[in-house]
Amino acid sequence: MIFKLAYILLYLNLIFSAYNINPENISISGSSSLAYNDFRSVNAAAVANHKGLSIKLIGFNVGFDNNFLSISKYNDINGANFEDETDPSYYPKSELYELFDDGLRFNTHLAFNLPFSDVVYNNISFHNRVYSINETSLPQSFIKLLLYGNEPNEIYSLNGSSNVNIFTESALGYSKKINDLSFGIKIKYLQGLAFGELVNLSDNSSFFVTDTTTGFMGEAKYLVNQAVGGSGFALDLGFIYQISKKIQLGISLNNLFGKINWDDNNITHNFMRDNIVSKLPLRYNEKQFFSITLDTLNALNIVSLPINEIYNVENFTVVEFESLDDIPFDIDSLVYSNSLIQTELGSYLLKSENLSNSEIKSFKLKSEYFETEYPANINFSFLNELDDQIDLSVSLESSFSNNLRNSEKWKLSTGIIFNRFKNQPITIGLSIQEKGKIFSGFSYGYKIGPLQMNHGISFNDAIFFQSTKGVDYAFSLIFKTSKF
Repeated sequence: MIFKLAYILLYLNLIFSAYNINPENISISGSSSLAYNDFRSVNAAAVANHKGLSIKLIGFNVGFDNNFLSISKYNDINGANFEDETDPSYYPKSELYELFDDGLRFNTHLAFNLPFSDVVYNNISFHNRVYSINETSLPQSFIKLLLYGNEPNEIYSLNGSSNVNIFTESALGYSKKINDLSFGIKIKYLQGLAFGELVNLSDNSSFFVTDTTTGFMGEAKYLVNQAVGGSGFALDLGFIYQISKKIQLGISLNNLFGKINWDDNNITHNFMRDNIVSKLPLRYNEKQFFSITLDTLNALNIVSLPINEIYNVENFTVVEFESLDDIPFDIDSLVYSNSLIQTELGSYLLKSENLSNSEIKSFKLKSEYFETEYPANINFSFLNELDDQIDLSVSLESSFSNNLRNSEKWKLSTGIIFNRFKNQPITIGLSIQEKGKIFSGFSYGYKIGPLQMNHGISFNDAIFFQSTKGVDYAFSLIFKTSKF
């Protein structure tokens, strides 16, 4: 069942939905804040200069990234000899191992606008966007085990994690310009659709070790958490100062106070929960417990013991209680029947296979609620009109957490916006993060009357495609007119 849930979460991640949803956004990153006065700006004050009507007819963004592999690096290790130093194709294992100094991390994302749901009319804006973001990580010791094998008396941590968040963001914004100063505010409603995560039961619950005196030992204990239905709010604030006709300065604070509470007091829970939960392997408030225990595997045991006594697998559904006092059953009977598990975190897992839906619903489970932090960020922006057809944009931005593909590291972004070619806008961007991490991007558009079609692509930690560790692609079709 755990694998079925993992498959469903992956499937949902691929068919649903990232923050920079527009082609121009991903090409010049946060430096697009002042370059546009519609939904392509993350500064809530930008629409103060908007005249007429702008509608995004179609818009989506899809991408993935990791922290270890690129095409050029794959070409380096493809067919390499990791053992014989005299071989011309020799590649040191130590260099490969260093690629995983932060462990193995990768994520995928997909975001899209519902048709006609991104609208700006004069200085008022509205948008509705759907996001799905998956993040997965494995420890560096897992890679060490694969590369070097099991070294004697070496403890290998197998603690890993994976999560997927599927949610929508609806926002209503207003901005105003007074003399040379523009200010804006945007109120966001966050609607959680589904949440799932694979977590370790404790910090030391998953490991593998080779004991030179007894044999191989190890265990892995995980919980799969699931939540359907969540809600929350966030706030955007923006300010733009017009220094001259060609120079602007701006600052924006986005997603202030933002978080999604996965509880039973929201639209999804009340109106969609039953339909969604019926298609998932876990019932509402249930979790999946999964463990593998390898007990002293050696040559003697392989010969003399049946396979089920060498390792043990447990896989069943549970509900989690924070205290024994919350469990409405006889504790001694539960312990005797092996139906209750105490975790190292002090909570209790009760097997739920034989519990009815009404029984589970009657439990007052504090542990049923999850919270997804919606990362707030700050952006300082500068725009200089070099001539009538070329703009230079610069921004400095950072997030207040590392959640949902955001980073607490500062990132300096710059972009060039070309309008020199008639009806064919082009943007080129470059961003540099702490420790020299580089992002580059490019977008191309084509205008036909009030319609504009745009494609954008960005490379993660690279300037060229061969070296990138991830790719974002975005597409949009926009209707824009000032005659409204």
